[in-house]
Amino acid sequence: MKQHYKIFLLTALFFSTIIWAYAEQPNNPANEGYSLVSYFEKNKAEMGSAEYSVEYEGKLYWFSSADQVDTFNSNPTRYLPRFSGFCAYSLTLGRKVPIDPTKFKIIADQLLLFHPDGLEEWTRASNEDELLRRATSSFLSLEF
Repeated sequence: MKQHYKIFLLTALFFSTIIWAYAEQPNNPANEGYSLVSYFEKNKAEMGSAEYSVEYEGKLYWFSSADQVDTFNSNPTRYLPRFSGFCAYSLTLGRKVPIDPTKFKIIADQLLLFHPDGLEEWTRASNEDELLRRATSSFLSLEF
């Protein structure tokens, strides 16, 4: 039994090291490479390019043009996702769930991202202001 436990621990350590190394690679863009500016300017999820990249607060962001890079650099915080890349709907349920960058909504000039079913669930809800309040409250409590 101890031998199985040791093998499990070594395997977990090995894979966690690989995952950590991948996450720290400079060519691994935030938001899975989708341009944050495109959500606002084109109302669509658009893949950016490493050719138009910006590092901001330790994360690498890709954009689809030099103009988008300039737009982002003029006011980066305006374009950042409201809940740091976690699904806004899942946060209303007290859970931090990674997003699908093609599922998004802009509310009160804030970019909200969702997991694959999260946008549909959010849209079905009747009180968007209440959802936003709950997501914000949950996000803040889960951060600490």
